[in-house]
Amino acid sequence: MSLMSRFRPRTVAAGLACGLLVGTATATAGAVAAEEQPGEDPRAVAHGGNTTTCEEYEGGILVSYGDDGDVENVPELVYERGVPEQNRFVDITEVPERTEVTAIVVKGANGYNVYKPGENGLPGEPAWTDLRAPLNGGGNIPAISHWFACGYQPTETTSETPTSEPDEPTRDDGPDAPGTSSGRPTTGTEPGGETPTGTEVTTTGTGGSGTTPQTTETTVSPVNENDDLASTGFGSGWLIALGAALLLGGGALLALTRIRRSRG
Repeated sequence: MSLMSRFRPRTVAAGLACGLLVGTATATAGAVAAEEQPGEDPRAVAHGGNTTTCEEYEGGILVSYGDDGDVENVPELVYERGVPEQNRFVDITEVPERTEVTAIVVKGANGYNVYKPGENGLPGEPAWTDLRAPLNGGGNIPAISHWFACGYQPTETTSETPTSEPDEPTRDDGPDAPGTSSGRPTTGTEPGGETPTGTEVTTTGTGGSGTTPQTTETTVSPVNENDDLASTGFGSGWLIALGAALLLGGGALLALTRIRRSRG
């Protein structure tokens, strides 16, 4: 009895250890099995059948990788994996500036997934990773048969810069109009010329026969346009005319006196 009681605790400890190992192995196997049986991707909308164009989505083809190996790709759109019949996932990591992606379609087996940026938890901007097709009939992720992305590319626009209107030409009225000189009216007298003025004096006297012939004298006095008196309308020609008149009058008076003496 003493020997049995001595070894009983060791036997119990060994049994507990074995139970723990078996439980751990079972849990690990269950986790592996769960990983091998994934569910559908909640970020995508699954469809049956096949599609190859962007007619059902906005925009046109930005990138396409077909099962024949042909690749159509917008420059600078960066993706990884996605090789048909080799990879089960595709990653789009970068798109060109101002390029808008509206839908990503991944086809495999008998169906395809449609991913739309900004919907169902998919970010509105890349990177978009682990994009795949729906589960196949066996509940597994199939290899990609083809995939493509739809959207809009930036269009080049040219802006026209308005040109400034030409300055208006300086108005030229041509030569000075008649009667003006440098914008000022001119008189009929040319610069430096003289305007002739005159005074006509007529005297009448009586001779021995009672009548003397009329004597007419016209005195012309040139007036310079630049003369100060002429510019005010007051000239010196009348002084000359007055002197002549006085001389003629004195001569006539003297002749009349002689006639009276001769008669007396």
